[in-house]
Amino acid sequence: MTQRLYYEDPYLKEFDAIVTGCVRKEDQYLVTLDRSAFFPEGGGQSGDRGILVRQNQETVRVLDTRESGEEIAVICPESFSLGEKVRGILDWTWRFDRMQNHSGEHIVSGLVHETYGFNNIGFHMSQDRMTIDLDGEIPEEGLARIEKRANEIVWENVPVRTDLYTPEEAGKVEYRSKKELSGEIRVVSIPGADVCACCGTHVARTGEIGLVKILSHERCKGGVRMELACGRWAYEYLEQVFRQNHEVSMHLSSRMLKTGEAACRLVEENIRLKGSLVGMRYQMIDRKAEEMTDAGNVLIFMEDADAVMAQKLTAKAMETCKGSAFTFAGSDSEGYKYAAGHKDGDLKELVREMNAALDGRGGGKPFFQQGSVQAAREEIEAWLKERLGQLAVSDFL
Repeated sequence: MTQRLYYEDPYLKEFDAIVTGCVRKEDQYLVTLDRSAFFPEGGGQSGDRGILVRQNQETVRVLDTRESGEEIAVICPESFSLGEKVRGILDWTWRFDRMQNHSGEHIVSGLVHETYGFNNIGFHMSQDRMTIDLDGEIPEEGLARIEKRANEIVWENVPVRTDLYTPEEAGKVEYRSKKELSGEIRVVSIPGADVCACCGTHVARTGEIGLVKILSHERCKGGVRMELACGRWAYEYLEQVFRQNHEVSMHLSSRMLKTGEAACRLVEENIRLKGSLVGMRYQMIDRKAEEMTDAGNVLIFMEDADAVMAQKLTAKAMETCKGSAFTFAGSDSEGYKYAAGHKDGDLKELVREMNAALDGRGGGKPFFQQGSVQAAREEIEAWLKERLGQLAVSDFL
């Protein structure tokens, strides 16, 4: 059985050990040690990384750490001999990030349980944040209060205590647990926040967590899934937010604490201008339709327009041209949306043939068809001239 040094001292960064086993698994090796400060993956916390130093001072990377029965196995790209003496050195940034975040998760989950009675039913750490699944919905203002209180507990710098209980002793202690436990039970206590059974590693005092920040939340399986970051992860996230907000403030000529108001004004102005632009486009459509009076069959190309504008222009032009009106909106590189109309006419067969010839698709009422084609302007114009004979071609500018 591996001696679990991370329980004896979670701040131990280096240790000496003897290799007790080495098993190849594909292109990696599971190396067991007689004693280990490397924490294995478990309880939502990812396994430790670092290096093993051989006696000749060569180093081998520890890619991950897992439990293997009662042994702790480190995952390495190279093999080791039984009885070989090594020195383990943890990637301390990796470990301490997870100690900060795991401890912060305890505070948040404990406060949620105390305030709302909801349970943490899922917990996962990624490279820069955690996700917590709760079995009940919490209003946004409630999450804000939880976050504020969590940071107050951090600032109070209270001790994080770990106690070991036999099953009989644990029966007399009130604590949170995600599953039924047997054997010796480790219970982590944070005054004012949480008492929870846990196998992970934690900071000694809450002040070391540094900062607790809820990044997002969404409904999930009848409850809430929140993203959370603590310590360095929270700092680096907020530093990125600060930089982005600084850029926004410069572009909007606004103070950084007023960028939201400035953005709202910009959106409102954009909506107003778009409305004015649409009105102008409709006026231009009316003028274009007048130009097409008695022109017979007409073909109009629109570069800076969408399918709706093409439909509206066609609907107007078919009333004045006394023939078939075709409008194509798009470009040679991206293809064209089209609308085709003939007052009191039937274009179904013509458009079906056009789609077949120009790699298109569409349909509609006999007198008004719409769809798209993947063809160049030159091809479209040539095909319609061949089929319709007389054809007035123009651009909508």
